[in-house]
Amino acid sequence: MTIREALGGPWAAHWVVFVGLLPPSTLLVLVREIVTPFPEWWWPLVSALAQHAVAGVVIIAGTAIARRRHALIPAATIIAIWALGAGLRGIVAGVIAEQVAGVNPEFLTRTAVWTIVSIVWVPALVYAIAQFERRRLIVGALDIAQVEVARERPLAAETGAEVQQELRRAIAGSLSPALRDLQASLEASRSSLRPASVAELSKRLSQLHDDTANLLDATLTPEPPASPARATLRRTLDVPPRRPWLTASLVAMSTIVLIVFDAWRVFGPLAALEVVISTIAASLLIGLVPATVAIIRPQLLTAHGQRVTGIAALQGVFVATYLMLNSGIDPITWHGLLIVPILAIGLVFSSGTFLSTIVLADANAEADTHLAELLSELSTMREHHERVVAHERELLSALMHGPVQGRIAACIMALNFHSTSDNDAVQTEELTDAVLQHLRAASRDLGHIAASVSAKPSP
Repeated sequence: MTIREALGGPWAAHWVVFVGLLPPSTLLVLVREIVTPFPEWWWPLVSALAQHAVAGVVIIAGTAIARRRHALIPAATIIAIWALGAGLRGIVAGVIAEQVAGVNPEFLTRTAVWTIVSIVWVPALVYAIAQFERRRLIVGALDIAQVEVARERPLAAETGAEVQQELRRAIAGSLSPALRDLQASLEASRSSLRPASVAELSKRLSQLHDDTANLLDATLTPEPPASPARATLRRTLDVPPRRPWLTASLVAMSTIVLIVFDAWRVFGPLAALEVVISTIAASLLIGLVPATVAIIRPQLLTAHGQRVTGIAALQGVFVATYLMLNSGIDPITWHGLLIVPILAIGLVFSSGTFLSTIVLADANAEADTHLAELLSELSTMREHHERVVAHERELLSALMHGPVQGRIAACIMALNFHSTSDNDAVQTEELTDAVLQHLRAASRDLGHIAASVSAKPSP
């Protein structure tokens, strides 16, 4: 999956993205507007919802227009649409602050901060979701391909003689009961064989002849495979972490960008410095835990990668919370209490986002290669098996043409001739005996064909 496919695909303006971003963006607005003197406590909530609604409308409308020209929206176009939506967030926030609280709208500052946060966060989040969805699909495709290969491998290993025997048994199993039933019907009605009965027998024999030809032309149908296991959320994310220090660096950068500007604006430079130090400390731990496990017990990281990364993220949140409340860099403790929720959410969101972006992208590339190899192997085995089956069908068709199909065709001709002629009882009995002899001979020949296997070599 390319960057353009991920960013310009269906997740560029998906409702799941907007719903997922609503809680953290609302919390960020609440922290940002804590110093704005709104007349009522609920005005920051109104501002947050209005900002989210306007940004959503702009992004959805913009992507809808862009899709009229591009099946996959170019990355630059979609980033510009997101940046426009983020800029309008700042405009809406400034208008509400000015009209309701009577303060400076700070359009430039609000717009710049939202735009920077959006450019850092939204492409990474959309890319991570797209890679996750790709992972879910490709895991399911791999399961199906592996089941198909396991089912096809014994078929591809069959020799021509084994295929010939299977074909003969299948045809005999289908035709023998019909031949016996026809013989029984003819024996039961030989004393009162009327033109209508003759026509009915001729029709049934014609159907049997057609069924014989269809069986010879058909393809062997293997047993359907068992349904593959569905790719669950846990199984989809069951990938060992890779490049932990790159993940930690991106977590630190994105979380700092998310919080530091408003922390400085609302609480001052010491609070902003405390945010930077706490985030860096948390990110170091997020990178250190998997890196250390990879050195000491790599098999643990392979078997329980999700657990290791989850523990690292929780430890990072704990360290960041502790430093925000106890470091003393910003002496006002309640500043830290207000920042900690958005800091914890930022660390968790960014850990999941960039872990998915890096790990799932690599895992999907490897899975694509593996899937292509499986499909190529499956195609080769099927082509080989089809060639063997086609060759053996030709041999069997030639073998059955006279003894079975020829005798059935002769019976049809005789019955058709009898049904259109005036025949006495003696001629009718002679016809019945002749048809019965042909049917018995066809049954014996079919039994002999089913019991023997061609010794001719197969390709």
